[in-house]
Amino acid sequence: MTTSYGTFTIKDHLFTSLMPSSDAEPRQWTIVVTRGDEEVRRETLEMLYAPVFGADVGDVAALNERVEAIIKELGLE
Repeated sequence: MTTSYGTFTIKDHLFTSLMPSSDAEPRQWTIVVTRGDEEVRRETLEMLYAPVFGADVGDVAALNERVEAIIKELGLE
């Protein structure tokens, strides 16, 4: 089971980032973009560190970079 790390909306698109909630899960972010009831994009991004006490600052920076790229790819800037 994953844990929600954060969500935001831009131009009717809801971005949700999920992170592992235990060591039994893959060490990766899951980025989900939806518009209404339609899933527009779902991607995973490897994390360098297990989020024992929360996400590592480097992993968060990589997540932010990928989300910014997705925003550009979808023409939402």
